[in-house]
Amino acid sequence: MSVEVTPVRYQSHDDEYRLDVEILDSDELRARVAKHPHRGFERVDFQCFLFVRSGSYTHSIDFQTHHCTAGSCLLIGPGQVHRFGPTSDWDGWILIIGPHYVPEMVDSLPTHVRTDTVLSETISELFQRLTADAALPAEQRRLLSELLALQTEVLVRRLALGHAGAATQSHIDPVMLERFREYRRAVDQEFRHWHQVAPYALHLACSTKSLNRACRAASDVSAKRVIVERIVLEAKRLLAHSTDTAAKISADLGFDEPTNFTKFFRRETNLTPAAFRAAFQSP
Repeated sequence: MSVEVTPVRYQSHDDEYRLDVEILDSDELRARVAKHPHRGFERVDFQCFLFVRSGSYTHSIDFQTHHCTAGSCLLIGPGQVHRFGPTSDWDGWILIIGPHYVPEMVDSLPTHVRTDTVLSETISELFQRLTADAALPAEQRRLLSELLALQTEVLVRRLALGHAGAATQSHIDPVMLERFREYRRAVDQEFRHWHQVAPYALHLACSTKSLNRACRAASDVSAKRVIVERIVLEAKRLLAHSTDTAAKISADLGFDEPTNFTKFFRRETNLTPAAFRAAFQSP
């Protein structure tokens, strides 16, 4: 039996609001989740920031369980599969951003950012400001949307200050960093069809060596590894959350033979596709 995923698209919570940025405090989030007690895995097309100001909370994102404590911020991006954790006594907010308002620097942050006490207090103040501004009358909708988008940009940069990896990226040649980001976006779009680096280099009008240099500088992995990790992630999603056979998944991911997909998956995960599916779906 597969563990189904519900696709969730961004929409404003009422007809009057109609903004591309929404913020809920932990009480309202718990109330919404409680309305659907059997709410399972979801795949969103928007960006979320879930910040824990105090207490503890557990959340699942793409096969990883994140144990959040005070100062934790989870980033749930478009296309990721996540699941809300059990009800717990935590205080904080979730910020929901429509697809057109996601700051580029989000790509440089990990899924789980842990902040220290000082930065946590600063981010709490940002969420409080966002909450207050999101409640302003929306007569000047464009101006209010721009204000919330700018505050979201500030939030992302504050989180980057608390994450060593993002700080390291700030010292990378901007041209190299932009090439890495373009490559990541291209891989997200074409990984089912292009398993080698060369087609991406042609598409981005650069050399394979240039892509490798950009990937090494930005993430300390090769350009080929970026492709491999993306294919593995999608294979896991399909095995865990669909009833598709391994042969169909193999074809969907661009493998010419199911046996090649099985060899690839076992090499990368030490499990066969069938074993992974059985392990994920076991009670």
